[in-house]
Amino acid sequence: MKITRISKRKNRCLYDIFIDDKLSFSVSSKKVLQKFGLKQGQTLQPDDFYELREKIEFFEAENILLQFLKYRFRSKKEILRKLSFKKISQSTIDALIAKYKAKNFINDENFAESYILDLITHHPQGNFAIKQKLKQKGISNEIIKRLSEEYLSGENEHEMAIKELSKRETRYMKLEPRERRNKALAFLQRKGFSYTCARECVEEVLFGGE
Repeated sequence: MKITRISKRKNRCLYDIFIDDKLSFSVSSKKVLQKFGLKQGQTLQPDDFYELREKIEFFEAENILLQFLKYRFRSKKEILRKLSFKKISQSTIDALIAKYKAKNFINDENFAESYILDLITHHPQGNFAIKQKLKQKGISNEIIKRLSEEYLSGENEHEMAIKELSKRETRYMKLEPRERRNKALAFLQRKGFSYTCARECVEEVLFGGE
């Protein structure tokens, strides 16, 4: 097996590797070529070739993963989806997940806690909405239950609803009472707050607790 040509794609960083004049695989950068010593004219034994391909795939997949983890925690489900979308083999995905779980870079409980705190602080919404988002991220019911008991109390939900409603208080107070109540209730329920919580907060903020 001989590398007969290495060709850079136009307008992209990809390099196509031709083995015996046939396109065999691509690598993502010149850095990868240099790291693994890929050169035109290089001869490879079949076993060496397949081992090399596995190492290159792991290296590139690891770079994708580290970029994905660069700015915030990610759930295992998000990582699996990202790597699968990039057409990484399942064996490489499993190896990466195992490696970074051991380093505690992949930890669904840590992710879920960080995610809840971010929503509470920057994007207040109802407890139901938060729990649904955690489920969509692949977080187990056990973790959701444990963190809900710590962070998603009825009191916290009430505070978040008050905070969100207060931002619109001036706008709603211009409306007739019936329309004010209905629009404010609909707004909070769209945010995932329960009807009971929304009703209490609307009365407290917009009607002085009447």
